[in-house]
Formats: sequence, C-alpha cells, structure tokens
Amino acid sequence: MTYQNQAKILIVDDKIENLLALEAVLSHEEYHLVTAQSGEEALKHVLQTDFAVILLDVQMPGLNGFETAKFIKQRKSSAHIPIIFITALSKAHEHMMEGYLSGAVDYIFKPFNRDVLKSKVEVFVDLYRKKNEVIIGQQQLQEEQRVLQNKYNNLEKIIEEKTEKLVKTNTDLQASQQLFQKIFQFSPNLMAIRAQKDKRYIEVNKSWSAYTGYELDEINHLGLDLISSDAGVLDLDGNLNNRKITYMTKDDETRVGLLSTETITVNGESCILSAITDITEQIKLEKEFSRLDNLNLVGEMAAGIAHEVRNPMTTVIGFLQIAKNEIGKPISEHYLTLMLDELKRANGIITEFLTLAKDKVTNKKKQDLNKIIHVIFPLIQAEALMTNKTIVLDLKEIPYLYIDEQEIRQLLLNICLNGLDAMNSGGTLTIQTYERDDEVILNITDEGCGIKKEVLEKMGTPFFTTKEKGTGLGMAICYSIASRHSADISIDTSDQGTTFVITFPKENAIVHQLN
Repeated sequence: MTYQNQAKILIVDDKIENLLALEAVLSHEEYHLVTAQSGEEALKHVLQTDFAVILLDVQMPGLNGFETAKFIKQRKSSAHIPIIFITALSKAHEHMMEGYLSGAVDYIFKPFNRDVLKSKVEVFVDLYRKKNEVIIGQQQLQEEQRVLQNKYNNLEKIIEEKTEKLVKTNTDLQASQQLFQKIFQFSPNLMAIRAQKDKRYIEVNKSWSAYTGYELDEINHLGLDLISSDAGVLDLDGNLNNRKITYMTKDDETRVGLLSTETITVNGESCILSAITDITEQIKLEKEFSRLDNLNLVGEMAAGIAHEVRNPMTTVIGFLQIAKNEIGKPISEHYLTLMLDELKRANGIITEFLTLAKDKVTNKKKQDLNKIIHVIFPLIQAEALMTNKTIVLDLKEIPYLYIDEQEIRQLLLNICLNGLDAMNSGGTLTIQTYERDDEVILNITDEGCGIKKEVLEKMGTPFFTTKEKGTGLGMAICYSIASRHSADISIDTSDQGTTFVITFPKENAIVHQLN
C-alpha cells in the first residue's frame, strides 16, 4: 500500500519505551505511525497532518494529555479527530477522569490489552476512511455538478458563436461567389466550366463567346468540341498548365492559345474550369520578327561572304592579269603558290559557312564523349606544346550520349584552340566532364584575360572576329553544332580566365538508357 493510502495515526508519550511498545502493537501495512514525546510536538504534527486517530498519554511533563487534547479540539481543522487517552490511573479513579475527557472519544488503562487497543484503533480508522469516502464522493459530485453547470452556462455561448461563424461563413461564401462571377465574366481569357462526366458546357464567359462566336446554348446544341492539341485528343480530366492548343471559331478560323484547367465542384457535380490565353496575334508577330531577323542575317552574311571571298579572288585575278600581260613567259612558282593559297582560303570560308546550315545531315549515334576527347587530345596537346602551354584532363564517369563524333570534335577543337590563343606562355587549359541532374556537362577553362562585355554580346555572330586572320565563323559553327545536339553553351568569364560550359540535356541520357 502506498504512503498516500495509509491511515495516519499519531502516538504521543513522553517515554520512548512506551512509544516503542505502542508501535509494536499497531505496526501494520495499512497504518502510517507518527510519534511525538510531548504535547507541544504533538500539536505541531496536528497542524501539518490530518490523523485518523490520536493516542495521547495523560501524564506528560509540560502540556499534559488533557491540555493537549483541549488545544486539538479547539482548532476547527482538527476538532473531528478522535482521541484515545492512555493513562496509568486505576479503574477506581475512572470517575475522576470523566470531567477531563474534554472531547476524547475513549480511553485505555496501562498496562493495556493489545487486542483491545488494536480493535479500538481499527474501528476509528475504519470510520475515518468511510468518512473520507463520503467526503470524496461529495466532492466528486460537486465537481461533476460544477462541470455540468459550466457546460450548461457555456452552451448558449457556444451556440451563439457557432451561429455567428455560420452567418459569417455564409456571407463570405456569397461574397466569394460574386467575386468569382465578376472575375469569370470579365476576364480577358476565354473561360468555361464543363461537366467532367459528359463534357457538357455549363457556363462560358464573354471573352469565350467573343473569340469563338458561339453562345452557350448554341455550342451545347451542336455538340461541338472546339479545342484540340498537336498531340491529338486532349485529355481534360487532368489539370493542365499552359498547354498549347488550337481552337476553331464559328467562322472556321483556327486560333492558337495556352490552356490551363482545374478540377472544381459545382452544386455537387465534378467539373472542369478551363482558361485559354489567346496567343494567335503574338505568334504572328513573332513569325514576322523572325522573318525580318532572318532577312537581316542573310544580308549581313551575304555582305560578310562577299567581303571575305573578294579578297582572295582579287589576289588571284591580279596574278592572272600579270600572267596575261606576260604571255609566253612561264608563271612564277611563287605566284602559283600564292594563288593556290588564296583559292584554298576562299574554299575554306565557303566550307565553314556551309557548316552553319541547320539542315546539315548529322551522323548521331550512341558514343562516349570522354573517348572522343581522348582521341583529339594529342592534337590539342601538340598545339599547346608549341607555345609552352599545358592541357589538363579531368574526365568523370558519364553516360553515353547520342552525338555526331565529327561535329563534337570540331566543337572541341574550335573552343580549345581559342582558349590556347587567349593564354600567355605557361598557361593551363582544363577540359572537364561530369554528370549533374541527368545532364552531361563539358567544361573548357582557360587562364586568359577574359572576354570583354562588348565582345561577349556578339559571340557566335557569323563573321565577327577579334583575330587578324580569323573568318568569324568558328564560334558560329560551335553554336550551330550545339543547336543540332539540343545542347546549350554558356560562358563564365573574368580577368582570371574563361570557362565555356556545354550542357547536353537529359534526353541524350534517356536515349542511352533505351539503347
């Protein structure tokens, strides 16, 4: 039994041997015995603890048993505690004690009978526990009544609060519905609500009717589905985001738009809310700008080719004119060499120009980019050694790519030779490959002085060059090769050097997995 469940009994006697004797008789697991050797000490215990019964010796120095009992009974909090006097007076003096009991319940004479003492204490302990059970029951009943009363008192408040919330929710819902109607009806986008089950149009906005030419009743009566995509049948059951589509108007005009859809519930029915942003005019403008840009580029390239080819042709014509004026004389070998060099130069310009063609036939197949780098490494290294420069390879394990080996070799050579030209003697060119997020990265880093902003902006423009004898087609060819491989070229440059980052998209890795 725990300490909290034990009945507490106070034993008061000035003689230690009497205390020990009483403790021996009353020792029990259901009792917690507390001892005191004076009336004063007993009063201190009574102030702190509620006892089931007090065994109090009558004859004690200082406060005797009668005086101690009187103080205990005077206190409201301890007046209920039963007191058993223990006295050495004989029964002949029993009538003398009647006036001194002062509220005591019982008394026992020394030497006491063990069984009698135990039975008296058991009776008082049992009464104490029953009284506590009644008190606890009353307290619990009072607490339950208090809780019920609080619940009852709060019930009206809760109902009132719930009612206020419902009223506010209903007001907010109405405001939200009105706002949705305004947004829906006056949106510049073509908006419609369709039943998910049978694709029936429930509502369309003003823009939808204005663009298509159909009203709601008309389109449902005809049973037409005006929207289609490049992929064929358009699945409206899923949520779409800016899917490019075409739609037909009442005048049989095909227009282009970006379709977004969302699943919503209207009056308990599952529906599709769709919004189309019409981009027909924007596409027309883009095509016109593209056509004008192409015309401008054709003009610039034509002027560049004319300029680049005219110079070697002029040289050849000059030497042929000299030869014509000196008929009968053999043409100098020096003249022939110069003319051949100039014709080769013109042919090289035309060949590089043709490399820029977007419809150039490529021979793509699954190949190891690292192996291609190792193949051309001796050529790049030989060029570096002639100018006292170093080539470093940092090639990580990467998946095979779907590439044209000859074109990739040309891209590598063009960028690597440019990097070597940009560095002074002693510089290092680093070629690095690695995989990142299903993409294969090729980095070519030099230790040159960097690329100026105005040069960087024109990088890849045909016939733009900073070299005295350059054709201006090298980087343009690199960008063209990258485009044919769906790769991206980015440039990170500073006065510490330049890094060309060629990123091959994950589609190449997918091809590798399928193969």
